[in-house]
Amino acid sequence: MNKTSLMVFMAALAVNLGFAEETPLWHLAKDDIPATLQLGSVAKLDNKITLKDGAAFAVPAAAFPDQKNFTVQVTASLCDLVENSLFTVMTKQSDKDDGFTMEMNYRKKPYYARSVGSYINNIYMRASGIGSKKGPQVNTPYTFTLAVRDGYATFYIDDRPYKKCFMAMVPNNEPMWIGYNPHKKSKPMNVTISSVKVYGPSFKYVSKKEGKSKNPRGAVAGKGWALDVPKIEHPEWPKVLIYGDSISMGYRRYFIPEMLKQQVYVFHCCSFINGDVPKPAMTEMAGRYKFDAVVFNNGLHSLHWTPDHISDKGVYTRMSDLAKCFKTGAPQAEIYYLMTTPHTAPRPAKDKLVESLGEKNDVVIRLNTISEKVMKEEKIEVIDVYSILVEQLDLASGDGYHWKGPAYKIITEEISKRALPALGKK
Repeated sequence: MNKTSLMVFMAALAVNLGFAEETPLWHLAKDDIPATLQLGSVAKLDNKITLKDGAAFAVPAAAFPDQKNFTVQVTASLCDLVENSLFTVMTKQSDKDDGFTMEMNYRKKPYYARSVGSYINNIYMRASGIGSKKGPQVNTPYTFTLAVRDGYATFYIDDRPYKKCFMAMVPNNEPMWIGYNPHKKSKPMNVTISSVKVYGPSFKYVSKKEGKSKNPRGAVAGKGWALDVPKIEHPEWPKVLIYGDSISMGYRRYFIPEMLKQQVYVFHCCSFINGDVPKPAMTEMAGRYKFDAVVFNNGLHSLHWTPDHISDKGVYTRMSDLAKCFKTGAPQAEIYYLMTTPHTAPRPAKDKLVESLGEKNDVVIRLNTISEKVMKEEKIEVIDVYSILVEQLDLASGDGYHWKGPAYKIITEEISKRALPALGKK
Protein backbone atom coordinates (compact mmCIF):
# COMPACT_ATOMS: atom_id res chain seq x y z
CA MET A 1 0.00 0.00 0.00
CA ASN A 2 1.48 3.34 -1.07
CA LYS A 3 1.49 6.48 1.12
CA THR A 4 -1.58 8.02 -0.53
CA SER A 5 -3.61 4.85 -0.19
CA LEU A 6 -2.55 4.57 3.46
CA MET A 7 -3.69 8.11 4.18
CA VAL A 8 -7.07 7.48 2.56
CA PHE A 9 -7.44 4.24 4.52
CA MET A 10 -6.54 5.93 7.82
CA ALA A 11 -8.94 8.80 7.16
CA ALA A 12 -11.76 6.37 6.42
CA LEU A 13 -10.91 4.39 9.56
CA ALA A 14 -10.95 7.57 11.66
CA VAL A 15 -14.40 8.47 10.37
CA ASN A 16 -15.73 4.97 11.08
CA LEU A 17 -14.30 5.05 14.60
CA GLY A 18 -15.57 8.54 15.28
CA PHE A 19 -12.11 10.12 15.54
CA ALA A 20 -12.35 12.47 12.58
CA GLU A 21 -12.30 16.16 13.33
CA GLU A 22 -15.65 17.76 12.59
CA THR A 23 -15.69 20.46 9.91
CA PRO A 24 -16.98 23.74 11.39
CA LEU A 25 -19.90 25.49 9.71
CA TRP A 26 -17.92 28.70 10.15
CA HIS A 27 -14.20 29.04 10.82
CA LEU A 28 -12.25 32.27 11.33
CA ALA A 29 -9.20 30.78 9.62
CA LYS A 30 -11.14 29.99 6.44
CA ASP A 31 -14.18 32.24 6.17
CA ASP A 32 -14.36 35.89 5.25
CA ILE A 33 -16.14 38.45 7.42
CA PRO A 34 -18.62 40.56 5.41
CA ALA A 35 -18.00 44.31 5.60
CA THR A 36 -21.49 44.76 7.03
CA LEU A 37 -20.45 42.65 10.01
CA GLN A 38 -17.41 44.73 10.93
CA LEU A 39 -17.12 47.67 13.31
CA GLY A 40 -13.90 49.68 13.46
CA SER A 41 -10.59 48.23 12.32
CA VAL A 42 -10.96 44.50 11.69
CA ALA A 43 -7.94 43.06 9.91
CA LYS A 44 -7.04 39.38 9.77
CA LEU A 45 -3.33 38.65 10.04
CA ASP A 46 -2.07 35.06 10.21
CA ASN A 47 -5.70 34.03 10.75
CA LYS A 48 -5.89 36.22 13.88
CA ILE A 49 -7.78 39.44 14.54
CA THR A 50 -6.75 42.01 17.12
CA LEU A 51 -9.65 44.14 18.32
CA LYS A 52 -8.79 47.57 19.72
CA ASP A 53 -10.63 50.79 20.44
CA GLY A 54 -14.04 49.17 20.34
CA ALA A 55 -13.61 47.21 17.11
CA ALA A 56 -15.87 44.18 16.66
CA PHE A 57 -16.96 41.63 14.07
CA ALA A 58 -19.73 39.07 13.71
CA VAL A 59 -20.29 35.53 12.53
CA PRO A 60 -23.17 35.49 10.00
CA ALA A 61 -26.54 34.24 11.19
CA ALA A 62 -26.42 31.59 8.45
CA ALA A 63 -23.74 29.78 10.48
CA PHE A 64 -26.53 28.74 12.89
CA PRO A 65 -28.98 26.69 10.79
CA ASP A 66 -30.15 24.74 13.87
CA GLN A 67 -30.32 27.05 16.86
CA LYS A 68 -31.24 24.22 19.20
CA ASN A 69 -28.08 22.24 18.48
CA PHE A 70 -24.74 23.94 17.93
CA THR A 71 -21.37 24.62 19.56
CA VAL A 72 -19.39 27.86 19.50
CA GLN A 73 -15.73 28.13 20.50
CA VAL A 74 -13.84 31.42 20.75
CA THR A 75 -10.17 31.53 21.72
CA ALA A 76 -8.92 34.95 22.81
CA SER A 77 -6.02 36.52 24.70
CA LEU A 78 -5.90 39.91 26.40
CA CYS A 79 -3.52 42.48 24.99
CA ASP A 80 -3.47 44.43 28.26
CA LEU A 81 -5.40 44.79 31.51
CA VAL A 82 -7.50 47.93 31.43
CA GLU A 83 -9.43 48.95 34.52
CA ASN A 84 -13.23 48.86 34.18
CA SER A 85 -13.08 47.18 30.78
CA LEU A 86 -15.36 44.66 29.09
CA PHE A 87 -14.93 42.04 26.38
CA THR A 88 -18.00 40.54 24.76
CA VAL A 89 -16.78 37.05 23.96
CA MET A 90 -19.93 36.21 22.00
CA THR A 91 -23.45 37.60 21.79
CA LYS A 92 -26.32 36.56 19.55
CA GLN A 93 -29.04 38.80 20.84
CA SER A 94 -31.90 40.80 19.33
CA ASP A 95 -33.78 43.67 20.97
CA LYS A 96 -35.98 41.02 22.59
CA ASP A 97 -35.27 38.57 25.38
CA ASP A 98 -33.70 35.81 23.31
CA GLY A 99 -30.38 34.30 22.31
CA PHE A 100 -27.21 34.22 24.39
CA THR A 101 -24.29 36.31 25.60
CA MET A 102 -20.94 35.52 27.15
CA GLU A 103 -18.86 38.45 28.37
CA MET A 104 -15.76 39.08 30.45
CA ASN A 105 -15.01 42.11 32.60
CA TYR A 106 -11.88 43.30 34.39
CA ARG A 107 -11.49 45.11 37.69
CA LYS A 108 -8.24 45.19 39.60
CA LYS A 109 -10.13 45.08 42.90
CA PRO A 110 -11.94 43.24 44.30
CA TYR A 111 -10.68 40.07 42.65
CA TYR A 112 -14.15 38.51 42.47
CA ALA A 113 -15.29 41.36 40.19
CA ARG A 114 -13.11 39.89 37.44
CA SER A 115 -15.52 37.43 35.92
CA VAL A 116 -17.07 35.84 32.85
CA GLY A 117 -20.84 36.30 32.82
CA SER A 118 -23.31 34.10 30.99
CA TYR A 119 -26.77 35.09 29.78
CA ILE A 120 -29.61 33.13 28.21
CA ASN A 121 -32.61 35.01 26.77
CA ASN A 122 -31.02 38.21 28.12
CA ILE A 123 -31.24 36.78 31.65
CA TYR A 124 -28.11 36.65 33.76
CA MET A 125 -27.26 33.08 34.69
CA ARG A 126 -23.94 33.19 36.51
CA ALA A 127 -20.42 34.62 36.60
CA SER A 128 -17.22 32.62 36.98
CA GLY A 129 -13.73 34.00 37.43
CA ILE A 130 -10.54 33.31 35.49
CA GLY A 131 -7.31 32.77 37.35
CA SER A 132 -8.90 33.01 40.83
CA LYS A 133 -7.27 35.77 42.91
CA LYS A 134 -4.39 36.03 40.44
CA GLY A 135 -6.85 36.96 37.75
CA PRO A 136 -6.53 36.74 33.96
CA GLN A 137 -3.08 37.00 32.40
CA VAL A 138 -1.99 39.07 29.40
CA ASN A 139 -1.08 37.21 26.18
CA THR A 140 -2.54 33.98 27.52
CA PRO A 141 -5.10 32.22 25.32
CA TYR A 142 -8.44 31.34 26.91
CA THR A 143 -11.04 29.23 25.11
CA PHE A 144 -14.70 29.99 25.72
CA THR A 145 -17.24 27.39 24.64
CA LEU A 146 -21.02 27.42 24.44
CA ALA A 147 -22.61 24.04 23.72
CA VAL A 148 -26.36 24.02 23.01
CA ARG A 149 -28.07 20.65 23.01
CA ASP A 150 -31.80 20.38 22.31
CA GLY A 151 -32.10 24.09 23.10
CA TYR A 152 -30.36 23.93 26.51
CA ALA A 153 -26.99 25.60 26.97
CA THR A 154 -23.82 24.80 28.89
CA PHE A 155 -20.97 27.32 29.21
CA TYR A 156 -17.29 26.36 29.50
CA ILE A 157 -14.00 28.13 30.15
CA ASP A 158 -10.92 26.23 28.94
CA ASP A 159 -12.95 23.04 28.77
CA ARG A 160 -14.19 23.52 32.34
CA PRO A 161 -17.98 23.66 32.63
CA TYR A 162 -19.24 26.47 34.85
CA LYS A 163 -22.96 26.75 34.14
CA LYS A 164 -25.54 24.33 32.78
CA CYS A 165 -28.92 25.88 31.93
CA PHE A 166 -32.23 24.04 32.17
CA MET A 167 -34.07 26.90 30.49
CA ALA A 168 -34.77 26.63 26.76
CA MET A 169 -33.03 29.32 24.72
CA VAL A 170 -35.23 31.44 22.45
CA PRO A 171 -33.72 31.54 18.93
CA ASN A 172 -33.31 34.63 16.77
CA ASN A 173 -32.05 35.55 13.30
CA GLU A 174 -29.17 37.75 14.45
CA PRO A 175 -25.46 37.30 13.71
CA MET A 176 -23.10 36.49 16.59
CA TRP A 177 -20.91 39.46 17.53
CA ILE A 178 -17.46 39.26 19.07
CA GLY A 179 -16.03 42.33 20.79
CA TYR A 180 -19.20 44.43 20.57
CA ASN A 181 -19.59 46.47 23.76
CA PRO A 182 -23.18 47.54 24.54
CA HIS A 183 -22.21 48.85 28.00
CA LYS A 184 -21.00 52.38 27.41
CA LYS A 185 -19.83 52.77 31.03
CA SER A 186 -17.20 50.06 30.47
CA LYS A 187 -14.14 50.57 28.30
CA PRO A 188 -13.62 48.10 25.45
CA MET A 189 -11.06 45.43 26.24
CA ASN A 190 -8.24 45.03 23.74
CA VAL A 191 -8.01 41.38 22.71
CA THR A 192 -6.56 39.10 20.05
CA ILE A 193 -8.94 36.51 18.62
CA SER A 194 -6.97 33.49 17.44
CA SER A 195 -9.86 31.14 16.71
CA VAL A 196 -13.62 31.18 16.17
CA LYS A 197 -15.46 27.99 15.26
CA VAL A 198 -19.15 27.27 14.95
CA TYR A 199 -20.24 23.64 14.71
CA GLY A 200 -23.59 22.18 13.73
CA PRO A 201 -25.75 19.51 15.39
CA SER A 202 -23.56 16.59 14.31
CA PHE A 203 -20.71 17.86 16.49
CA LYS A 204 -21.03 16.44 20.01
CA TYR A 205 -18.90 18.57 22.30
CA VAL A 206 -17.70 16.61 25.34
CA SER A 207 -15.42 18.17 27.93
CA LYS A 208 -12.78 15.98 29.56
CA LYS A 209 -13.32 18.03 32.74
CA GLU A 210 -17.07 17.51 32.81
CA GLY A 211 -17.93 15.28 35.72
CA LYS A 212 -20.67 12.70 35.39
CA SER A 213 -23.09 13.36 38.22
CA LYS A 214 -25.88 11.02 39.23
CA ASN A 215 -27.88 14.12 40.12
CA PRO A 216 -27.03 16.87 37.60
CA ARG A 217 -27.94 20.44 38.44
CA GLY A 218 -28.38 23.50 36.26
CA ALA A 219 -30.05 26.90 36.22
CA VAL A 220 -33.44 28.38 35.48
CA ALA A 221 -33.88 32.13 35.67
CA GLY A 222 -36.21 35.05 35.11
CA LYS A 223 -35.99 38.82 35.28
CA GLY A 224 -34.29 39.56 38.59
CA TRP A 225 -33.96 35.98 39.82
CA ALA A 226 -32.08 32.76 39.16
CA LEU A 227 -32.47 29.30 40.64
CA ASP A 228 -29.96 26.50 40.94
CA VAL A 229 -32.16 23.53 40.08
CA PRO A 230 -31.91 19.73 39.88
CA LYS A 231 -32.66 17.83 36.72
CA ILE A 232 -36.17 16.51 37.31
CA GLU A 233 -36.31 12.78 36.64
CA HIS A 234 -38.99 11.97 39.24
CA PRO A 235 -41.81 14.56 38.96
CA GLU A 236 -43.63 12.98 41.89
CA TRP A 237 -40.85 13.80 44.40
CA PRO A 238 -41.51 16.71 46.80
CA LYS A 239 -39.72 19.97 46.05
CA VAL A 240 -38.03 22.29 48.55
CA LEU A 241 -36.77 25.81 47.84
CA ILE A 242 -33.99 27.26 50.00
CA TYR A 243 -33.27 30.98 49.74
CA GLY A 244 -30.41 32.76 51.47
CA ASP A 245 -26.91 34.20 51.29
CA SER A 246 -23.53 32.45 51.60
CA ILE A 247 -24.74 30.59 54.72
CA SER A 248 -27.15 28.75 52.42
CA MET A 249 -24.19 27.91 50.19
CA GLY A 250 -22.55 26.38 53.25
CA TYR A 251 -25.38 24.16 54.39
CA ARG A 252 -26.63 23.18 50.92
CA ARG A 253 -23.69 20.82 50.43
CA TYR A 254 -25.10 18.72 53.29
CA PHE A 255 -28.79 19.49 52.85
CA ILE A 256 -29.08 18.53 49.18
CA PRO A 257 -27.62 15.00 49.52
CA GLU A 258 -29.61 14.44 52.72
CA MET A 259 -32.83 15.35 50.94
CA LEU A 260 -31.94 13.15 47.96
CA LYS A 261 -31.74 10.22 50.36
CA GLN A 262 -35.35 11.05 51.26
CA GLN A 263 -36.32 11.38 47.57
CA VAL A 264 -36.77 15.14 47.85
CA TYR A 265 -35.54 17.69 45.28
CA VAL A 266 -33.86 20.87 46.53
CA PHE A 267 -33.90 24.14 44.58
CA HIS A 268 -31.59 26.96 45.68
CA CYS A 269 -31.43 30.73 45.28
CA CYS A 270 -28.35 32.41 46.73
CA SER A 271 -29.23 36.09 46.90
CA PHE A 272 -30.02 38.83 49.38
CA ILE A 273 -32.28 41.86 49.75
CA ASN A 274 -30.08 44.88 50.29
CA GLY A 275 -32.67 47.53 49.50
CA ASP A 276 -36.35 47.42 48.68
CA VAL A 277 -37.75 43.96 47.99
CA PRO A 278 -38.22 43.31 44.23
CA LYS A 279 -41.67 41.85 44.83
CA PRO A 280 -42.60 40.82 41.25
CA ALA A 281 -39.29 38.97 40.79
CA MET A 282 -39.40 37.25 44.18
CA THR A 283 -43.02 36.20 43.74
CA GLU A 284 -42.35 34.85 40.24
CA MET A 285 -39.36 32.87 41.53
CA ALA A 286 -41.39 31.35 44.38
CA GLY A 287 -44.03 30.27 41.87
CA ARG A 288 -41.70 28.90 39.21
CA TYR A 289 -42.18 25.34 40.50
CA LYS A 290 -44.86 23.89 42.75
CA PHE A 291 -42.77 23.87 45.91
CA ASP A 292 -43.91 21.80 48.87
CA ALA A 293 -41.70 23.68 51.33
CA VAL A 294 -39.75 26.97 51.33
CA VAL A 295 -36.93 27.89 53.73
CA PHE A 296 -35.73 31.50 53.48
CA ASN A 297 -33.44 33.95 55.25
CA ASN A 298 -32.17 37.47 54.72
CA GLY A 299 -29.45 38.25 57.19
CA LEU A 300 -25.70 38.72 57.19
CA HIS A 301 -25.65 40.84 54.03
CA SER A 302 -27.85 43.30 55.93
CA LEU A 303 -25.42 44.00 58.78
CA HIS A 304 -25.39 47.66 57.72
CA TRP A 305 -29.09 47.88 58.70
CA THR A 306 -28.25 49.81 61.86
CA PRO A 307 -30.89 52.19 63.32
CA ASP A 308 -29.09 55.22 61.83
CA HIS A 309 -29.37 53.70 58.32
CA ILE A 310 -32.79 52.08 58.43
CA SER A 311 -35.52 52.33 61.05
CA ASP A 312 -37.20 49.40 62.77
CA LYS A 313 -40.24 50.12 60.61
CA GLY A 314 -38.07 49.94 57.47
CA VAL A 315 -36.64 46.55 58.46
CA TYR A 316 -40.12 45.33 59.36
CA THR A 317 -41.52 46.41 55.97
CA ARG A 318 -38.76 44.72 54.00
CA MET A 319 -39.02 41.46 55.90
CA SER A 320 -42.81 41.56 55.68
CA ASP A 321 -42.64 42.12 51.92
CA LEU A 322 -40.19 39.24 51.55
CA ALA A 323 -42.42 36.88 53.55
CA LYS A 324 -45.50 37.86 51.52
CA CYS A 325 -43.65 37.15 48.26
CA PHE A 326 -43.06 33.53 49.26
CA LYS A 327 -46.59 33.14 50.60
CA THR A 328 -48.11 34.59 47.42
CA GLY A 329 -45.83 32.74 45.01
CA ALA A 330 -46.04 29.40 46.82
CA PRO A 331 -49.40 29.34 48.64
CA GLN A 332 -49.37 25.53 48.75
CA ALA A 333 -45.98 25.34 50.49
CA GLU A 334 -45.02 25.01 54.13
CA ILE A 335 -42.86 28.08 54.71
CA TYR A 336 -40.06 28.46 57.28
CA TYR A 337 -37.85 31.39 58.22
CA LEU A 338 -34.26 30.53 59.14
CA MET A 339 -32.87 32.82 61.85
CA THR A 340 -29.73 34.73 60.92
CA THR A 341 -26.58 33.12 62.32
CA PRO A 342 -24.33 35.02 64.76
CA HIS A 343 -21.67 37.49 63.67
CA THR A 344 -18.46 36.27 65.27
CA ALA A 345 -15.11 37.77 66.23
CA PRO A 346 -11.97 36.76 64.33
CA ARG A 347 -9.78 33.97 65.63
CA PRO A 348 -7.43 35.32 68.32
CA ALA A 349 -4.64 33.38 66.57
CA LYS A 350 -4.31 30.94 63.67
CA ASP A 351 -4.15 27.95 66.00
CA LYS A 352 -6.98 29.22 68.23
CA LEU A 353 -10.76 28.81 67.98
CA VAL A 354 -13.23 31.68 67.86
CA GLU A 355 -14.11 32.65 71.40
CA SER A 356 -16.51 35.59 71.21
CA LEU A 357 -19.22 37.32 69.21
CA GLY A 358 -18.40 39.97 66.64
CA GLU A 359 -18.90 43.70 66.96
CA LYS A 360 -21.86 43.59 64.56
CA ASN A 361 -23.78 40.89 66.38
CA ASP A 362 -26.11 43.49 67.88
CA VAL A 363 -27.36 44.06 64.32
CA VAL A 364 -28.01 40.31 63.98
CA ILE A 365 -30.04 40.35 67.19
CA ARG A 366 -32.02 43.35 65.90
CA LEU A 367 -32.73 41.64 62.57
CA ASN A 368 -33.78 38.40 64.26
CA THR A 369 -36.03 40.18 66.74
CA ILE A 370 -37.88 42.14 64.07
CA SER A 371 -38.01 39.17 61.70
CA GLU A 372 -39.44 36.94 64.42
CA LYS A 373 -42.24 39.46 64.96
CA VAL A 374 -42.99 39.51 61.23
CA MET A 375 -43.05 35.71 60.97
CA LYS A 376 -45.38 35.41 63.93
CA GLU A 377 -47.84 37.78 62.27
CA GLU A 378 -47.50 35.99 58.92
CA LYS A 379 -47.88 32.59 60.65
CA ILE A 380 -44.52 31.43 59.31
CA GLU A 381 -42.61 28.96 61.47
CA VAL A 382 -39.15 30.08 62.64
CA ILE A 383 -36.12 27.75 62.70
CA ASP A 384 -33.87 29.21 65.39
CA VAL A 385 -30.32 28.18 64.55
CA TYR A 386 -29.00 31.39 66.11
CA SER A 387 -29.65 30.12 69.66
CA ILE A 388 -27.82 26.88 68.87
CA LEU A 389 -24.74 28.34 67.18
CA VAL A 390 -24.30 31.21 69.64
CA GLU A 391 -23.41 28.47 72.16
CA GLN A 392 -20.93 26.83 69.74
CA LEU A 393 -18.67 29.65 68.59
CA ASP A 394 -15.82 27.14 68.31
CA LEU A 395 -17.53 26.00 65.08
CA ALA A 396 -17.12 29.45 63.48
CA SER A 397 -14.67 29.65 60.57
CA GLY A 398 -12.95 32.75 61.94
CA ASP A 399 -13.85 35.23 59.18
CA GLY A 400 -16.74 36.71 61.17
CA TYR A 401 -19.51 35.30 59.00
CA HIS A 402 -19.08 31.68 57.99
CA TRP A 403 -18.91 28.33 59.75
CA LYS A 404 -17.20 24.98 59.68
CA GLY A 405 -18.82 21.83 58.33
CA PRO A 406 -20.26 20.63 61.67
CA ALA A 407 -22.21 23.88 62.04
CA TYR A 408 -23.72 23.52 58.56
CA LYS A 409 -24.66 19.94 59.47
CA ILE A 410 -26.50 21.33 62.49
CA ILE A 411 -28.43 23.73 60.26
CA THR A 412 -29.26 20.83 57.92
CA GLU A 413 -30.54 18.77 60.84
CA GLU A 414 -32.70 21.60 62.17
CA ILE A 415 -34.30 22.25 58.77
CA SER A 416 -34.80 18.53 58.14
CA LYS A 417 -36.54 18.03 61.49
CA ARG A 418 -39.15 20.62 60.53
CA ALA A 419 -39.52 20.12 56.78
CA LEU A 420 -39.47 16.33 56.38
CA PRO A 421 -42.67 15.63 58.36
CA ALA A 422 -44.43 18.33 56.32
CA LEU A 423 -43.30 16.50 53.18
CA GLY A 424 -44.66 13.21 54.41
CA LYS A 425 -41.17 11.92 55.15
CA LYS A 426 -39.78 10.51 58.37
